[in-house]
Amino acid sequence: MSSKAKCEVCDKEVNPSGLKKHMLTHVPQSEWPHSCALCGKRMQARQDVAKHLKTKVHANDNVPLEGTQEWNDLLYHDKQGNCEPPKKKQRVLPQTFAHEPEVIDLDESNQVPEDATWEEENYEAYNEYYDLNTGYKMPVVQFGTYKLKGIDCYNSCISALQIGYRGFDTASIYDNEELVGKAVKEFTNREELFIQTKLWRSYQGADPKTGKPKCDAELKKSLRKLGLDYIDLWLLHWPGPGRHLNYPPVKQGMTRPKTVIPDNENTKVPTDWGPEMRLQTWKFMAKHVGEKVGSIGVCNFSVRQLQELLDYCEEESLQIPAVVQNECHPLLQGTQVRELCKSYGIVFQAYASLGAGSLGLLENPSVVKIATNLGVTPSQVLLRWAFQHECAVVPKSVNTERQRCNIDIFNFELPKEDMEELNSLETSEKGQNTMVGWLREHDPDFY
Repeated sequence: MSSKAKCEVCDKEVNPSGLKKHMLTHVPQSEWPHSCALCGKRMQARQDVAKHLKTKVHANDNVPLEGTQEWNDLLYHDKQGNCEPPKKKQRVLPQTFAHEPEVIDLDESNQVPEDATWEEENYEAYNEYYDLNTGYKMPVVQFGTYKLKGIDCYNSCISALQIGYRGFDTASIYDNEELVGKAVKEFTNREELFIQTKLWRSYQGADPKTGKPKCDAELKKSLRKLGLDYIDLWLLHWPGPGRHLNYPPVKQGMTRPKTVIPDNENTKVPTDWGPEMRLQTWKFMAKHVGEKVGSIGVCNFSVRQLQELLDYCEEESLQIPAVVQNECHPLLQGTQVRELCKSYGIVFQAYASLGAGSLGLLENPSVVKIATNLGVTPSQVLLRWAFQHECAVVPKSVNTERQRCNIDIFNFELPKEDMEELNSLETSEKGQNTMVGWLREHDPDFY
């Protein structure tokens, strides 16, 4: 029995969730239910208005931060100019606010007594850097922004700057580059900052019509949203193809190998994707090094994929990756990838260092015991474990005190026996590269 719904006008079968939007294709655009308050353009869905407000069409219109009252006024504007916010939470907004949130001003941070400033006590915390193989330096601890949206993203980045973070990790798919950019603009010395973003996997290869690299336009878009002339690090987000988000290739879960959903196996983007395309994309990305990009790197690559890329770089006389960013924590240690990186002078950057709620790493008895014995927090133990394995980290928190703790990992050391106890927590299967991330995807090495 078909799970599709049939359009009464054209008899086309579509997903039930998309039937309403499909029906609007049979209606004149002037009758579409939503419009942009700034230019009047009619649109089919509220989500379209939200995306439209973030495009370059309104780049000079001082569009307010997502999540503020002014943003809601624009988003829920109707034909008559009235604003009718939803009575229930909308999917288009990642969060709602009971009142207009305060926007933190970098110049109005709370003053700390001169005889005991946090910055003086933790001076080394934001002066630890790794040397990249491109000659640049990268902060060991950067501020992660995955899933941060709206005013929370902006305020968190501002407080991170106040505390001493000088590196920020974002991505085009995070849909928060503009907010990160607005925050870092408040910091006057761009040369002290290290900004990294990522090329989403759907933009690999060249445009079949023009032959132009798809990544070129994406780089321009990221730079425009960030409001920067250059980025310090540009990462290829995933070694495989993009996916239509409503059609994951496998059933969700941490189990490897995963259970394939047969009907979704070929819903890849680009449709002609092949393993050689990631190598071609790397070559396209490398052309931007020295102009708009300081260094390039990759994310979620397995040992096999990374070695293939390194061999390709040697054959084509290309820059090898400066950074590899993979999931890494005591339960999934990525030892082989880290060792390969070390042999080539590549910095390994760990994401998901604190695990996730389902893993319970922060509540793990070994982690809690070590934290108690050393007088630090469980998150500091996990981040310090990564640092002693020569990893860079990108912890995220909207809580100011946790942000302080996450960068304050250089004033203590884990003894050998504690490192060995944490190393013994490994639970990943042989060759596994992701655990809490990419739950609806194959393991990266599948590609």
